Amino acid sequence: MSGENTVVPEPRKLKRPVEEIRAELLADADVKEQARMLQIPVEAYVEKIIGYKLHPEKPMPLEITLDHELKAKDPKAPTVEEIQGHLDKLISGEVIISRAQQRDGFSSDKGDERYKAALASDAVLTGAPESRGAPTPPRGPKKD
Repeated sequence: MSGENTVVPEPRKLKRPVEEIRAELLADADVKEQARMLQIPVEAYVEKIIGYKLHPEKPMPLEITLDHELKAKDPKAPTVEEIQGHLDKLISGEVIISRAQQRDGFSSDKGDERYKAALASDAVLTGAPESRGAPTPPRGPKKD
């Protein structure tokens, strides 16, 4: 077998006891939030952190899935080509992120129509430049 002659290095020595580090990590709000985002129990996440600290030579898991395999698992998952196409459309202005993007005076009038079509609505979004109405004059001290 190929793994028979592999030498497993000794765990690295930590400056503080593992139990102390574990307790500190379990109480850390950032660690809890990271575990929530990764959708794993906090305790399991803390054990992974400690494991990598004790064995820094251990390779981190990285899963690379080919587009066709990913589509087979989840037909809604975008391929690299689809993501690139979307980014190109954002760069070219074909896909509008915000109406404010079109208020620079350099864009064609079609941008507003594309934005409305993308939203499937003609409603003005709260906070958009159009929702604020006409600009109000600056306020200053009243003159008599």
